[in-house]
Amino acid sequence: MDVSTVESLIASLGVPIFVMVACGFFVWKLWQQQVADKDKLYVELAESRMVNQKAIETIAIYASKLDDIQDDVKEIKQKVGA
Repeated sequence: MDVSTVESLIASLGVPIFVMVACGFFVWKLWQQQVADKDKLYVELAESRMVNQKAIETIAIYASKLDDIQDDVKEIKQKVGA
C-alpha cells in the first residue's frame, strides 16, 4: 500500500476502523500462509509414507536372507560337528 492511500483511508475511515481493517488483512494473509504450509505438509507426509513402505519391504527382504544364512550356519555346524 502506498503512503498516500493509507493517509486517505485514515482520513476517511478513522484510525480505529483503519486499524481493524489492517488487522483483518494481516489475519487473512496469515491464514493463507497456514493453508499453503498445510498443503506442503501433506505432500511431505505422503512422500514419507512411501519411503517408509520401501524401507519395510527392504527389511523384510533382509530378514528372509538372514533366515537363510542362519540355516546355512546350522548345516555347517552339523557337518563340522559330525
